[in-house]
Amino acid sequence: MRKILFLAAAFFLLFSAFSAPAKAVVTFDDFFANDPFAFEVIYLHEQGIVSGYSDGTFRPNAPVTRAEAITMIGRALELDGTKRATPFKDVSASHFASGYIASGAEAGIVNGFPGNYFRPNWKVTRAQTAVMLDRAFDFPNAPNAKFSDVGPNHFAYEAISRLAYQGVALGYTDNTFRPDNNVTRVHFAVFLARAIEPSFIPDKQALLETANDILADLKAKDFAAVSSYVSAQKGLTFCPYSGGCLDNGGVTFTKAQLPGFMQNSKVYQWGYQDGSGFPIKLTPAQYYNQYLMNATYNEKERYGRTEQPMTHEQIKERFPNAMIVEFYYPGTDQYEGMDWQNLNMVFEKNSSGKWILVALVNNRWTI
Repeated sequence: MRKILFLAAAFFLLFSAFSAPAKAVVTFDDFFANDPFAFEVIYLHEQGIVSGYSDGTFRPNAPVTRAEAITMIGRALELDGTKRATPFKDVSASHFASGYIASGAEAGIVNGFPGNYFRPNWKVTRAQTAVMLDRAFDFPNAPNAKFSDVGPNHFAYEAISRLAYQGVALGYTDNTFRPDNNVTRVHFAVFLARAIEPSFIPDKQALLETANDILADLKAKDFAAVSSYVSAQKGLTFCPYSGGCLDNGGVTFTKAQLPGFMQNSKVYQWGYQDGSGFPIKLTPAQYYNQYLMNATYNEKERYGRTEQPMTHEQIKERFPNAMIVEFYYPGTDQYEGMDWQNLNMVFEKNSSGKWILVALVNNRWTI
């Protein structure tokens, strides 16, 4: 029988960094809260992405099938899981995963085999998992991985390199990835949780804390403090709209200029109003009030899935290697949420592997 356990004090303190405030946590007869990967599994269960079996077990060491893999990825990406006909001979419309298989194939996440077969019950290897996740989440280019058992000619070499660089799949302590091993349910859950919620990766949890510190500095109008996160080479770019950041739009301030941001009386053209096309000509203080911080943004415990994916797509066009922390204001009931706004902190790693703040990009609904 599935067990509903209330968190012990120490467990709650640790888990609270990743989860909503106090609530019961679902565990399983064969998978417990002290497991090293408990947080990732609990998170995916909370999100409705993974579930257990009718006998109350999770079966963490069981292999994952192709049908199960695309179902979990599909739920994570919020693809259409409605059961329906598929292009594959061995996946009928009544198959439990038919909707996600159809959607996954349409999105290019999974492919079939010769003869128009999908092989839904075939087990998935760790290498195949890396390829599917790489296609699903479109990770940026990365340095080549140095696993002793994955060479440049391996079909999953680039995907494994990208997942390893992102911290999604790190391999084993003996410097192997073991690409041909069947992926277990718990390891698949860990990879997927890290892909959709970067705060499960220590480096990116630290970055989220940094972003919260920068938010506090912005609220205090302390641009001298903000400048400490900026490189002297790149400076900090401000864009009032994510679309306006394309083609080198926005205004870039040097690290040395930032401490005097609020006292600067110069009028800059920050871009153009999305919709009307009118130029946005303001002093930095006016820009701060009308665009940069013209909403109530709160600290974050998780990165969370973006409410405005187009914003991130446009930012990534200009900053393809960026890590984005989005602070979101959902708008008001009075305007049915049409007055939403967001503040996106855009970070890149420098040559020393340190995260630097390269842009502050806003976005909002326009007509």
